[in-house]
Amino acid sequence: MPFGLPWSEQFITQISEKEMRSEFVADQVRTRIALLIRALREQPDRDWSQTRLGREMGKPQSVVSRIEDPDYGKLTLQTLLDVSKAFDLPLWIDLPEWEDWFRLIGNVPESSTSRESFDSRRLGQMAKDAKTSVSSGQIGNLNAGLGVNFTVRPFDNALLIHAATNSNVNFRAAG
Repeated sequence: MPFGLPWSEQFITQISEKEMRSEFVADQVRTRIALLIRALREQPDRDWSQTRLGREMGKPQSVVSRIEDPDYGKLTLQTLLDVSKAFDLPLWIDLPEWEDWFRLIGNVPESSTSRESFDSRRLGQMAKDAKTSVSSGQIGNLNAGLGVNFTVRPFDNALLIHAATNSNVNFRAAG
């Protein structure tokens, strides 16, 4: 593989046909979702059984078993939203450029994968710290490590976050 890239010319040739690419993407996404859900369910501070996750989702354990099976492949957006709600985590879905997708998919969830559920005190403190940093001029450009550069600056008593990608996006966080 070329230095710094998670793919090779040979690999790109192998997936040059649209049907092959489609199957590859579906397989990778199904596997990633299954591994991620299992890792989040089993993370040390949660340590939920499939039955417990099912109860949090309002579904039987058999549904969780299917969700954690990469070969199942019939997940709906609503099921993912139910999982998201059960873990009290946001759901993020995107259709990135290929080079970004290759980098993202290379980050395979494993047993050490962990996510914190919504915590208003923690997030509020982060917002307070960010506002303090902005007012003192400490926040400038950030790089998310995914080929996206963020510029953070004060704007109308809030933080304006500009993501510089192929399609520029602005976010406004109330301060």
